[in-house]
Amino acid sequence: MIKHLNFTAYWTINKVCVFTCIIILLFKINYLYAYNLIDLQNEAVKNRKLIKKYSIQLNQQDVEHKINQSANWPKLDMEYSLTKLDRHLSPVNQHTEFEAILTYSVFSGYKYFYNNRSIEHFKYSKEFERNSIIQDIKFIVAANYLHIFDSKSLLKVAEDEFKLLQKRHTDALNRHKVGIIKKNDLLKIKVELDHAAQKTEKARADFEKSLNEMEHETDIHIDFDKITFEEFNALPKAEDLVFYLSRTARRNEIKALEQLIDAEKYTVKSLRSKYYPSLDLSAEYYRYDDEYMFGFGDNYEEDIRMKLSVKMNCFNGFKDHYTIKSKSLDVSQLKCDLDELKKKLTIEVENTFLDYEVSLKNLKVAQDSISQAEENLRITDMSFNQGVAKTADILDAIYYLSRAKYNFIYAGGKLFLNYYKLTRLADSF
Repeated sequence: MIKHLNFTAYWTINKVCVFTCIIILLFKINYLYAYNLIDLQNEAVKNRKLIKKYSIQLNQQDVEHKINQSANWPKLDMEYSLTKLDRHLSPVNQHTEFEAILTYSVFSGYKYFYNNRSIEHFKYSKEFERNSIIQDIKFIVAANYLHIFDSKSLLKVAEDEFKLLQKRHTDALNRHKVGIIKKNDLLKIKVELDHAAQKTEKARADFEKSLNEMEHETDIHIDFDKITFEEFNALPKAEDLVFYLSRTARRNEIKALEQLIDAEKYTVKSLRSKYYPSLDLSAEYYRYDDEYMFGFGDNYEEDIRMKLSVKMNCFNGFKDHYTIKSKSLDVSQLKCDLDELKKKLTIEVENTFLDYEVSLKNLKVAQDSISQAEENLRITDMSFNQGVAKTADILDAIYYLSRAKYNFIYAGGKLFLNYYKLTRLADSF
């Protein structure tokens, strides 16, 4: 009997230990699969086809570079022909010809050198464009991340307002039954209750839509319970304006445009190589045989030539001149775009920084308003229970509390959104 009890106790302890281990393991698994903002941004960058498209374009630039470098290699052409003549009077009515030509471009006015440099800078431009797209994607994910948090907060406020009105409606119904309040006061609360129910459903739909938008951006399934929102545990701390202005001056879009300007400049230099003479060296081997099979004829001729040729175009109707001029104008347009972009980004940084400071002040005001609205509701509720306050007073107090909470959420959302905008402007994601 004692042995049986000991075995039962031992088995019970083992089951408890196993169950505890399973709970801990499940908790760790859920923790491992929790998402914060950086995780979602990385998922979006990894899964978006747009980033893969730019990677393909970079690979294309590598191929273009190799194609251009092929001009530095000698070229070998070979031709073997068989000929049959329908001439009865000719002693030779069939013959073969073989020709091999080895050509090497010694000088072409630095054309291929400048083409290589142009391709390199164009590739750098694409790399900066890709980095800019990555920053855009991360900003969009951050904005959606904030939208999910705000939508859930707004839903919570709407649900709290509905519960408050529901409780007041129940109290008012009991008061109406005993004749303390009039029926029109009860109906006023019922109208506000129905309106709160509609707002709650709309807030719930907005919350669901925010999750769908995040799934679209990240291309993964989003479970709200696995999002940590740890970034919103404290207020964001922005740098000073000088920091953002200095970082914005080195943004990827600016670097991409600068590299594109350099690429076009080298293209202009490559076109100017047409004003230089070209120098080609070639070796030719030619053999004629009076048989179909090469080398089996009775009569044959051989010829070996080495040729050094210099070629220069003297006039082509000003085509090269206007082609170069057109490309030079493209460079001028890009420089104008660069100046406009720098000015636009500078103004955007200054305005966003002002918005950030204003939203920080508004958040503090909104936070104080909540405590004041809660106190107002408490006082009005006591007065209503004592029969001093009217139904309209209690409805107004509930409305003011909800509005204070909404203002706090909007102010907090605006603060974080402006912070994320500054982070995007500084390319700091």
